[in-house]
Amino acid sequence: MTNITDPHSTDDCPVPEALFSQMVSAPLETAMALAQALPETQRSRLAVYCYRRAHLRRLGLAIAAGCSKRSLVEESGYAGELIHFQALNMEATLSGDRYLSPRAGKRPISLHSC
Repeated sequence: MTNITDPHSTDDCPVPEALFSQMVSAPLETAMALAQALPETQRSRLAVYCYRRAHLRRLGLAIAAGCSKRSLVEESGYAGELIHFQALNMEATLSGDRYLSPRAGKRPISLHSC
């Protein structure tokens, strides 16, 4: 259950819904430019928010690359250090992410019955 009084709740997006929607649907470079316009504290919250969701991890790392290590650590402690390190090595990090890697060797799932 979300704690409404906690300003650092991980369930709540730290930017307005319209901006977040624009960032998610935009090319990565555009999303990064939009994030750079945010204050660093809000930007680091957004980076952590996205990073914690597997389908948004690439966006989270891209945003984190524009954050200081200090702001990421203030936002999420030791996890912020890890996110900062991974953001500096984004391609190597994402190449090992099983969620984002292709499903080689597996048959596609179909609801069509033969």
